[in-house]
Amino acid sequence: MKSLRERVAYIRGLAEGMEMDSKDPRNKLLLKVLDLLDEMVVELDSLDQRVEDNEDLVDALDEDLSDVEEFLFEEDEADLDSELDADLSEFEIQCFYCDEIVYVDEGDLAGAADDDLEILCPHCNQVIFSDEDEQGVLEGDEALPVD
Repeated sequence: MKSLRERVAYIRGLAEGMEMDSKDPRNKLLLKVLDLLDEMVVELDSLDQRVEDNEDLVDALDEDLSDVEEFLFEEDEADLDSELDADLSEFEIQCFYCDEIVYVDEGDLAGAADDDLEILCPHCNQVIFSDEDEQGVLEGDEALPVD
């Protein structure tokens, strides 16, 4: 803005050096235009300052928002990791006999497969998983991880 202010001041100095008669309509017009230019420079200085202030505010808000996002996403990632761990460690299986949902730990399921153990439905005491007889295991979409 300094260059605009300097340029307007230079033009005003030229006009004053010419000792213009303010009663002449052409000179009067030129002097009014110079007054208008002075007011415009002052207004532009004010607007420039407000823009700088707003840029500083936006930068501060952006930093604050980054801090909030970092806090929220770190917690979301931790929650997601724990949910994934829970999903991988426990399964829902619907019993064919009584249609009740049975929660089976991944370790129990692996143990049943390795040690020829059977997993019984706690509601009807029917075998829902056996390493020897895999007909009791639900396949596909019926055996879903726990939410």
